This record gives sequence, C-alpha cells and structure tokens, in this order.
Amino acid sequence: MLSPSRAANESPLTLPYHFGELLTVIEPPDQRKEIAQTIPADVRDFLKRSSEYPTITPHSRLIGSYGRSPAIHGIKDVDIVVFVPMAGDDDRPDPTETLSGLFNVLRGLPGELGYTGEATVRRRQRRSVHVHFAGADFHLDIVPALIPDGVEEPLLVPDKDWGRWVDSDPLGYGKTLSKLNDESGKKAVPLIKLFKHWRTVQMQRRRPKSYYLESLAYQHLQDGRVTTDGKSCAVLFADLLRSVHSDFLPILEGTGAPKIPDPMLGNNVAFNWEREAFETFMARLDDSIGWAERALAKDRDHMDEAIALWQKVFGSDYFVDSDSARQRQLAVWSEQRHISSTGRVTATAPAAGPSVISPPHRFYGDEQ
Repeated sequence: MLSPSRAANESPLTLPYHFGELLTVIEPPDQRKEIAQTIPADVRDFLKRSSEYPTITPHSRLIGSYGRSPAIHGIKDVDIVVFVPMAGDDDRPDPTETLSGLFNVLRGLPGELGYTGEATVRRRQRRSVHVHFAGADFHLDIVPALIPDGVEEPLLVPDKDWGRWVDSDPLGYGKTLSKLNDESGKKAVPLIKLFKHWRTVQMQRRRPKSYYLESLAYQHLQDGRVTTDGKSCAVLFADLLRSVHSDFLPILEGTGAPKIPDPMLGNNVAFNWEREAFETFMARLDDSIGWAERALAKDRDHMDEAIALWQKVFGSDYFVDSDSARQRQLAVWSEQRHISSTGRVTATAPAAGPSVISPPHRFYGDEQ
C-alpha cells in the first residue's frame, strides 16, 4: 500500500488517459457487435416461429454479459433465454425432455439461416443447448426457462445433472447491475470489464468463469467493501483486487474453494470451482496487487516505470503507452500546482509537510 508520507503529500499516479484508452481497446469492435446483434435476433425469431417447440410471450430475451453490457473483446458468445410453457396449469415439464426438445428443434437452424459456414448444434449442456456458427466464429448458449410468476420474477431453468428445475434471475440481475452502475457514478461496469480483461491476460488456463468475476465485483461494491467516490480507474481496480484477495485469504490458507453468492438469489455460483484453479487465481491476484501498488506509488518523474508495471497487469498489447495519452497527461501536469500548508505554490510536492494540488485552471482572460 502507499506509504503514509506519500499519501499525505502526493496523489497516487493514476494515469487516467492510459486507462481510458485501455477501456476503449478492450471494447468489442463494431463488426463483432453487429454479429452479436444479427445472429441472436435471427435465432430468436426462428424459435418464436417454431411450431415444434412452442414458446410463450415474450418468447425470449438476451442474457449474459452481452445483454448486461460488460462484454469485452470479440464477443464470441451470447446467451439467450427462451420461455417455454408449463406442462399443465401448475405442472413443470420434465427438465431433461425440455432440453432435448430444444436441441432437436435447433437442429433445423442450418436449413433456415443463410449464413456462410455451418450452424452446428453441438451439445446439450447442463442447462442450455450450445450452437456454433463456424462462418462467424460465434457461439450461442440457449437456455429454456419457465416463468410461473412472469419475467419480472425469478425464472426456473432446467438442470440436467440434478434432474430438476432451479431458480435463476438473469433478467433481475441485469436491472440491478444497471442500478449499481448508476449509483457508482458509472464506474461498476468499467470495473467489471477491467476485471474480466485482467483474467484473460493473467490466466491462460483454469480461468474462473466471467460470472464469478461479475458476482465478486458486484458483491464488493454493493457491500461497500470497495467504494467509488472520487476514485480513478487505477485506484478502484487495485482496491477491488485487494478486497477480493483479503476476503479469500482465509480459504486459501485452509481447504476447498470459496463460495461466490449470486447477486440476486444468494446461491453459490462457484459450486464447481476446483481448488487448483482457485489457487492459481489467488497467485495471479497476489502478483497483480504488487504491480498495481508499485505503479500507484510512482511519481510523475517515473511515469515510464508505472506504465511498464500496468502493462504487466493488463498486457502490453492493451495498456498501450500512446502519444495521445502521454501528451494529455503531461498537459494536465503542466497546469497543476502544489500548495503547501504555508501557502507556498510550487510545481512539485514539497519535501516535507502536507500539500494539495490545485485544479487546472480554465480561464485565460476576457475575450477581446
């Protein structure tokens, strides 16, 4: 952590323009966004029109990270929930048969959709049917669901391994995450994107699922263990890593893997997280916390070293030291002045005693 003397005299080196460009770089490109809009829309329409697999109003919805906004990189997969009727007034259909019926009707996709390459219905998964569109390198996971109390309440989804219907509330979570993002000054979703990208760079194998990371970020923000007021992306990200590491450290020193509560229902979304994968996650957290803290502790004369440390965290191909980010940062610094407790104004922090940084001025005299 930052030393008390430094924290009193100088703000951490947060590099906001570099982080701004990082968030832009990890955004899905327009081409992938178009694919993520077109293919799911066509599949949803196909299912709505199907007489072999009846659905009920509103027929289907997008769920998953793309539906909630925290998608990053190439958007290679999108999740869809499709609403199926009850077997009777209050009777639930057999969950395995429901998945099998969805699998069978989706086998008609290659003949219905005119995309380049084959649409392959690959497998019935535990709670969904997986479809791969080879020509677009795009995947869909389609989840059937019952809505006994309407779409505003938790859904029921089939679990093939357990042989029963289980509660799920992906639509409620989407609304709750949006509310949290508003309450955090629009910082929750960018923080989740950074967390997910960090995992992609740091963990080539044994990666925790994206929903684990979303749930963790949501939990630590919602509970106030990580606060956002007045914090930059750099400080906020470091705070999240420290908070998660501290929370999980007792489990690392014991046995098993931690529970991660679902943001809406509280059930453990990481019920199948293996101990070895958890240990790898904690090791990567430990490394990155060290790099982040060292980067934040640098002063502006050592910006190159701070950038190199953040590149260890996020990857040099993504945390790029661009001319535009560097020039914008230097321009802000050239306008800032340190004001000591005695009122003395200097370009750099005084060697002793507290000081504050004046905000950049925006007045350049009366217009002529």
